[in-house]
Amino acid sequence: MEFHVKIQKKEQLTHDVVRLTLDRPKDYFFTAGQAIDFKLDRPEVKDKVSPFTFTGLNADPFLQLTIKCYPAHHGMTEQVAKLKAGDEVILSEPFDTVALKGPGVFIAGGTGVTPFIAILRQKKVDGALAGNSLFHFNKTKADAFMEDEFGALLGNDFHAVLSNEQVPGYLYGLVSADFLKQHITDFKQPFYTCGPEGFVKAVKNALVQLGASESMIDVQF
Repeated sequence: MEFHVKIQKKEQLTHDVVRLTLDRPKDYFFTAGQAIDFKLDRPEVKDKVSPFTFTGLNADPFLQLTIKCYPAHHGMTEQVAKLKAGDEVILSEPFDTVALKGPGVFIAGGTGVTPFIAILRQKKVDGALAGNSLFHFNKTKADAFMEDEFGALLGNDFHAVLSNEQVPGYLYGLVSADFLKQHITDFKQPFYTCGPEGFVKAVKNALVQLGASESMIDVQF
């Protein structure tokens, strides 16, 4: 089933990351970490479908998506960048993505953090944030977003990482076994990783090299 909903509000979180607040259909329910197929009734992307993860909570009276836009790709997110309040988008029913296996380490590249936003927000509501940590990798400080909220949720268990510049208050480096070994002591816990395919593969390979069980690593592209 498809749902045609209107945009209530569009916010620019960074130069290329937007947050869409959407009308919520009646009796539309989802769980934190679930995604939807997203479509637009526009000739440029008439036959295209893109999966995005809800970043709001099921308890909210609205739906929320946080999306990185790539105008140079001339695809769905180029059109998302042009959306405005009042425009209509098309959503599918929600479907599962991240398989939670208990408290663990979330490792995200850029907007790969989006599946984890609702999960961490829901854990706060449930009083279940203890034992969770987040490493959020971005290229530069200008690419980073939602740091204040991640810090408020996780305190010292939130680690903002930059790969292309060194800035006070940020960790610096690329995903590697050496980097993860420096900052993680327990590799027998669950790990959750999401981001560009190359990033996610590098995370998984490094974790396995460090002794993590493949069955305890949830991978999302």
